Amino acid sequence: MTKLTDSAFAQYLDSTRKNISQVLDIVHEKNINFGYQFVMQLAQAKLILNIYNGKKGLTYVFSGDSALEAKVRELVGNNEKPTGWSNNDVDDVTDTLTAFPQGLWAGSDESGKGDFFGSLVVAAVIVDDTTAVKLAAAGVKDCKLLTDKKILELEDVIKGTVVDYSVLELKPKIYNLRYEQVAAQGGKLNQLLGYGHVAALSQVLERHADCHQALIDQFTTSKVNIYQLQKRFPNCIVRQQPKAESNLAVAAASVLARARFLHTMDDLAQQAGELALPKGGSAAATACARTLAEKFGKEALRNFVKLHFANYKRL
Repeated sequence: MTKLTDSAFAQYLDSTRKNISQVLDIVHEKNINFGYQFVMQLAQAKLILNIYNGKKGLTYVFSGDSALEAKVRELVGNNEKPTGWSNNDVDDVTDTLTAFPQGLWAGSDESGKGDFFGSLVVAAVIVDDTTAVKLAAAGVKDCKLLTDKKILELEDVIKGTVVDYSVLELKPKIYNLRYEQVAAQGGKLNQLLGYGHVAALSQVLERHADCHQALIDQFTTSKVNIYQLQKRFPNCIVRQQPKAESNLAVAAASVLARARFLHTMDDLAQQAGELALPKGGSAAATACARTLAEKFGKEALRNFVKLHFANYKRL
């Protein structure tokens, strides 16, 4: 490898910055002689990386926490065209092999956080390049791009194809209890979501020590969840990324989470006396909750809805 041009080196640094920031906080960066410096931190651990652009190519010099160094070494190499965490949807099966890393990787996503009625579900999935191709061929994508019917059709396909999966659910009654506990400690929904992602990914990662990459569909800028998972699974690089459903592991997790949510909505509709329960947080959902309160009493709503939603305050 030869020395990169100034524009190529700048492009490389941009890609490196994006990769690192998905895992660690970059607290300082600057130009240095013949290169560039990143200062990174995760919780109390710090790491300094100097990248030199010399005649023989790129050279990396690390100082600081050795555990962070091992993680960053996997992030800084060959990232002019980052693989595995593409922001682009896979348009056809032939593209899949170049869009994902070799070996096993995990992804997690949630469903129900924006729905007044129903549960909160978090799912995690482990795939490899072979199963990713099969999922793409079956039509797996971000659940928001699929009909409810297609989601339910794909549920068994995904479960029968992926290397492993975990689906965790908080039905309304338990959800409201857990939310009240988190709120009493000063937390909000994102903290509850974090518990779910950590728990779901932990279940599958514990069963597959050879899975060294995990991707979370980002719902917060906090890296607390990454820190907890990497502390528990030091050999796994954990990232979070907006719109991560473009990765097939995360897409498959989104479908499994939404399928479980839909099943519970059907069960709740039966308990409500065949009443159609609106999804989302619209005025129709508020009106439906008002009807249920008149029918069963307002206290019974904790078995159907998320009580901290603004919809509940409008009743």
